[in-house]
Amino acid sequence: MEYTYKVSGVKVYDTDTQKDVVKEATFHIIGTKDGKSYDSFLPMEFAEPSGSFTEFDKLTSDQVLEWLKSVIGEQQLTDLKEGLAAIPGSWMETVTRDRPIEKALKE
Repeated sequence: MEYTYKVSGVKVYDTDTQKDVVKEATFHIIGTKDGKSYDSFLPMEFAEPSGSFTEFDKLTSDQVLEWLKSVIGEQQLTDLKEGLAAIPGSWMETVTRDRPIEKALKE
C-alpha cells in the first residue's frame, strides 16, 4: 500500500502579539492499493507556540504536516498505516447501511 498525507481544517486565533496562530488542523493519511484509496483522519490540537513563530501567510502544507506527524508520533503513524493496510479485502470494505460510501452528485 502506498501512503500519502494531507492537511485540512486549519483553525487559527489571534493573541495580543501574534496573528493567525494555528490552534488545530486535521491530519489525513491516505492509503492506495490496486487503484482504491482508503482515508483515515485525526483532528489535532497544537500547544501554544513557544520559540520561533512562522506567520500564517508563510506556512506551507508540508510544515503543518510535519507538526502533525510530530504530535502523532511514529508509533501511532505506524498503527494508522497498519489499520489502513488491513482494510482491503476485509469486512470493512463491504458497503452496507451501517457502512455507506460517499458519492458526489452531478452538478
